Amino acid sequence: MNRDSKKMCVLALALCLLLCLVVPAQGANMVELPDPFEHLSGRVFTMADEDGQVIMRTARQITVGDEYINRKNNYYRVIAVEGELATARLVEKAVLADPPGADGAGFLARVEKMLRNAIPVQRRGRQRKVAIYNSHGAESYIKGDGAESKDPGGGIIDVGNSLAKALEQRGVEVVRSEEPHTPHDAGAYQRSRRTVEEQLKAGPDALVDVHRDAVPEEEYLEEVAGAQRVQIQLVVGRQNQNAAATREFAEGLKKVADEKYPGLIKGIFMARGNYNQDMSPRSILIEVGSHTNEKAQAEESAELFADVLTVYLYGTEEGGELAGGPTTPGGPGGAALRAFLWLILVAIVVTAGYLFVSTGGYEQAKAKLKEFRQKEFTSSIGVAEEEREEPCGSSGKSGADDNSCGGS
Repeated sequence: MNRDSKKMCVLALALCLLLCLVVPAQGANMVELPDPFEHLSGRVFTMADEDGQVIMRTARQITVGDEYINRKNNYYRVIAVEGELATARLVEKAVLADPPGADGAGFLARVEKMLRNAIPVQRRGRQRKVAIYNSHGAESYIKGDGAESKDPGGGIIDVGNSLAKALEQRGVEVVRSEEPHTPHDAGAYQRSRRTVEEQLKAGPDALVDVHRDAVPEEEYLEEVAGAQRVQIQLVVGRQNQNAAATREFAEGLKKVADEKYPGLIKGIFMARGNYNQDMSPRSILIEVGSHTNEKAQAEESAELFADVLTVYLYGTEEGGELAGGPTTPGGPGGAALRAFLWLILVAIVVTAGYLFVSTGGYEQAKAKLKEFRQKEFTSSIGVAEEEREEPCGSSGKSGADDNSCGGS
C-alpha cells in the first residue's frame, strides 16, 4: 500500500469516528417522535391480572412498565406482554391524591386556601381558564357519525365542544382549538404540540386533549348518576418530566368524580408516551368512550367531566375555592404563595429553636416570650397613655400658668 493510499485510509477512519461522535450528540437534542403504535386499528389489547382476570381493554398499545388504577382504585403494574395480552401485578390499593385545597391536602395547602379566600373575589386574579384541543381530530363514533373516522374533522371535535360549552356554563373561559391535526399518524402529536404552544400563551389553568378509544362498546358502558353512560379514561404519559405531577392531577380528578359521579372515570392508564404532557403539569388526555359508543352519550359524559374539572380546579361555590388565575395551586401565583408560606414556617421554627437554646429550656423560652410580649405592649400602649395624661409641671410650666392644672 503506497503512501497516498494510507493517507486515504486514515482520513476515512477519522471521518467515521467523527460521524460516530456527532450524530448521537445531535440525536440527543432531538424531540422524540410520538409512539406510532397508538390506537392500532382492529387490535384490542387486554390487561389481565396474574389469575387471568381482565382488568381492562384498550386499543392503545400496552407495554411492560405501564400502570393502571382501575375504578376501585386497585393499582396494577404490567410485568409481561405477549402479543395482545398484558399481565399486570397488583401493587397496592391506591390512595388517590387530594384536589388542591382539600381538607386532606396538607397543612400548607390549607393555609394557602385560607389566605386566598381572604382576598376579595374581584382581586383574586384573572378569569378561570381551560384549554381544550384534539390531537386526533378525525376520531369519530359510528353511532352518531356513521363512521369511526372522518377526515378532516370527526365526532370527537363535537365531544370537545360539549366539554367547552359545559365549562363556559360554569363560568370558565375556554381556549378552544378545533384543528383536527390530521392525518392520524405518528406526527399528529407534533402538530398538536404547536397548538398547545399557542394555547399556553393565554395562561390556562389546565389543558385537556379529547380522544376516544377503539374497543367494543361494553368496555366503556357503566351506570352513572342513575343512567347508563359512557365512561371516561384518563391517560398519563410516563415518558415526560411532568409524569408525577400529571398522575397527581389525574388522581385528583378521579377522586372528585368518584364522589360526585361514581363510575364516570373508568380508570387511570399510565402508558408509554409523552402526549405533550411535558408542556404543563396540568395536562391530561381523556378517552371519552369508544368508536362503538353513541356520540350523544359521549357528549353527556363530557358535560359531567366539565363539572368534575371545575370542582377540581376552582372548588364549589359553597367551598369558597378561588376563582382561578395566578394564585391557582400550581400556577405562578400559587407557587409564589406556597414559597412565601414556607419562608414564614422556617422563620417560626428558627426563632423557636433559638429561644429554646438561648434560654435553656421550654419554660424559660415561654417566660422570655411572655416578657417580650409585655414589653412590646407597654411600649406601644403605655407610653401613649403617659403622653396623653402628662403630669402637671412636666412641661416646665408653673401650675399657676397652666389651666389644665386647675387654673380658672
